[in-house]
Order: sequence, then C-alpha cells, then structure tokens
Amino acid sequence: MASSKQQKRQARQAQRQAQERNRRIINWAIFVLIVTASAYFVWAQGRPAESLAPAETIALGAQVYETNCASCHGDEGQGHVLAEAPALDESEHVWHHADGQLQILIENGGTLMPAFGEQFSDEEVVAVIRYVQTWWTAEQLAAQQENSRVDPLQ
Repeated sequence: MASSKQQKRQARQAQRQAQERNRRIINWAIFVLIVTASAYFVWAQGRPAESLAPAETIALGAQVYETNCASCHGDEGQGHVLAEAPALDESEHVWHHADGQLQILIENGGTLMPAFGEQFSDEEVVAVIRYVQTWWTAEQLAAQQENSRVDPLQ
C-alpha cells in the first residue's frame, strides 16, 4: 500500500511539474507576443507615410527641394539651417498645414521665406509638397490630408 501511495504522490508531483512547465511556456509565449506587438506599433508610429504621388513626382520634388529649399530648411527637412527656417519633417508643425496653405506659402512666400511662384511651375510646387510629405509619419499625413479636404491644392 505504501508503494501505491508513493506512486500516487509521484504522479501528482509529475502532474504539478507538467502544469508548471506549461504555465511557463504560456507565460513566455504571451511575453513574446506582447513584445512583438509593442515593437510593431512603435515601428508603425514612426514609419514614413505612404507617398501621395508617383516616384517621378517625388524625384522632381527632391530635385527642386535640394536646389531651392535645403539651404534654409536642411537636407532632410530638419530645419533651422537658418535660425528662422522651421523643420519640414515630422518634428515640427508643418504637417498641421493643409495642402492649399503650403501651396500659397511656396508661391507667395512668408514673413522670411521668399516667394517661388514665379520660379516654380505648378507641377514643381506640388512635387515639393509631396516630397516633404514623405518625411511625415502615416498618422501625421492622414491628419494633414483631412485638413486638406477643406483647403486642397488649387
């Protein structure tokens, strides 16, 4: 009889060990899932927005930007190459402005920004805007495009 009790005790102990091992495996799997999901959401938040224009338009925008805008706003839109020139990338407020506002600013200039309306074709103005938008996050671009419904490109 003692051996029967001992066998039952060993069976219960083996069952508890198996349950504990299963719990550890499940906890580890949940941990991996949470870390993976968190990493994906962090990546998705910071990733650039999908382009609103074909590659040719973006390439034209990059060329026009590099020639005319980078000297003040920085090679990658980081801004403040000249102290007054704001960042055009995702780090500052430019994405709050609708497409129509950006178009008017580029064409007519601002307080310190020169007007480029006589220099740039309509296609170049749009290309620069679309190029700058590639620096914004998907969320910023979505918000900006919502604003642009009220004030679109002309």
